[in-house]
This record gives sequence, structure tokens and C-alpha cells, in this order.
Amino acid sequence: MTAEKIIVVFLDGVGLGDENPATNPFARYPMPFWRSLLDGRPPVKANSGYSNAFAGLMGLDATLSVPGLPQSGTGQTAILTGLNAAAHLGEHSGPYPTSALKTLLAEHNIFSHLLARNKPVAYAGAYPDQFLARLQRGTERLSANTRAARLAGLKLRTGADLQAGRAVSALLTNRYWREWGYDVPLLNPQQAGQQLANVARDHALTFFEVWYSDVVGHRQDMARAGELLTMLDGFVEGIVAAINPANTMLLIVSDHGNLEDLSTKQHTLNPALALAFGAEHHRLTGLSSLPDIAPFVLNTLA
Repeated sequence: MTAEKIIVVFLDGVGLGDENPATNPFARYPMPFWRSLLDGRPPVKANSGYSNAFAGLMGLDATLSVPGLPQSGTGQTAILTGLNAAAHLGEHSGPYPTSALKTLLAEHNIFSHLLARNKPVAYAGAYPDQFLARLQRGTERLSANTRAARLAGLKLRTGADLQAGRAVSALLTNRYWREWGYDVPLLNPQQAGQQLANVARDHALTFFEVWYSDVVGHRQDMARAGELLTMLDGFVEGIVAAINPANTMLLIVSDHGNLEDLSTKQHTLNPALALAFGAEHHRLTGLSSLPDIAPFVLNTLA
């Protein structure tokens, strides 16, 4: 199976933790579809390196041999560029990229590399008009992921794109968009996953960011974590049902730990989550740290 397309679902702040249901929602809540991909195994540290005919799970080092707790700015930059951004700065930094990280993103991000090869790229998340207006005024802060998309010249998708099925809400179901006054359909998580797969049909790489996972981790809210994991389980089920695993890879990745250990409000030293399904998924087991992701994506889509 050769991967002609990759769908990246980026989950902010999700590591592989201990199989302890008291602190780890991934051990507490069933997530039946995710576990089915791994022959019933939960996505926890003890199952890192597991692979079967369909999917594989790896924990990727997010510390990057730099003291301190991993952060989103350096972690996301490492994912997108293949460079040890934390070592470049001499520290972990986040949540937003510094000027030095912006330079790395401008010169080395995978979106630009793929576009230079005439490989179409989609940044699939939808942004409300207020956000885009602040961005136009220069008053909106951007994650490293969104910053890289902008630097590569990718379109940031709008409420109109969401209404037309050409984008996906970061909170998946569109409920908040409807509360904000947008005339968009209310989706269940499976339908949101199918919508992301539809966007991916015309692109070599489709990138979608979920930031809420890091928010829930910082809040140490087990019940809310359970609601989120239930949604993510259905979301991934919808993606898998709508793609051809013979030529498409689904790659779920994160930048650092957080949600997997609700005993602390802080980020963790746990390895970051990486789960692959479909074409060439077995190659995931050769990765060991965040900077491995960019060359993995680029080589897979070569």
C-alpha cells in the first residue's frame, strides 16, 4: 500500500500515559473505535510500538533533550519543520511561536515543501469571521500550526467553507458555530470525520488542528475529557469509514503530554501520541521523536 494522501489530525497536548483510569481518561473511557484499530488496546504508554495489519501506535519523545516541560510553540515547530526547535532556542517555549520559531517555520515547514513539489495541501479547520478580522488587523495570535499554514500561503477556511462542507470545526460538531449565528448544519462526530475525508480527496496533505484537548487537560476535568474522547472516537471512525486505506494514511499526532494525566494542570514529560492507520502505517514504528514527523510525511508523499 503506497500512501498518495495523508490526513493529519493534530491533537494539542496528548501524550501516552500510564494505564491508570484514576488519572488517564484514555484508560478510563472505552474509545471503542480507537481500541478496535489496536486490537482492543488503549492508547497508553505500555502499548507504544504496537502495530498490526491496519494501524500502529508510537510514543514520540517531546523533551528533545532540553530540560523543562515541553511546550506547544517548540513542539509544533519541531513537528512541522523536522528540526529540534527547543534545542534551537535553548528552551521549551509556547504556546505561541517566538520570532526565532517563526523564522524556522517560514524557511522549513512541510506545507511549503509539499507545495514546491506541486503537492496540494489543505489546512482544513474553519475560522469565524471575528478571528479572521483580528488576523487582518494583526491583533490575533496564531499557533505554530496556523502560522506555518499562513506562511505557506494556505487559505484559512471560513464559515462559508464550513457551511459548504469544505472545512471542519475545531470542536467537530458545529454546535458553537450555530450559537454564533452561522447557518451551518449540526453534525455528529462521525459526519465531521467524513467531512474532513471529503476535504482530503483533492489534496496530498490535509492538516486539521484540535486545540481543545490541551484546554481540557489544563482544566483537569475528567468528565469533559470523557466527552471529548467520545467525540474524537466517533470523529476518527468517520474518517476511517470514508477513506481508502490502500492509498491514504490517517496520522494522529500531538506535540506534548497533558490530557493523559489529569493529576496535574501542567504539561507532562510523557511521550507524545502518534497513531497511524492505512497506507504505509507500519513506517510509524521507525519514528522516535517529534522532529521525525516532517521527514516521515515528506518521504511518504515523495
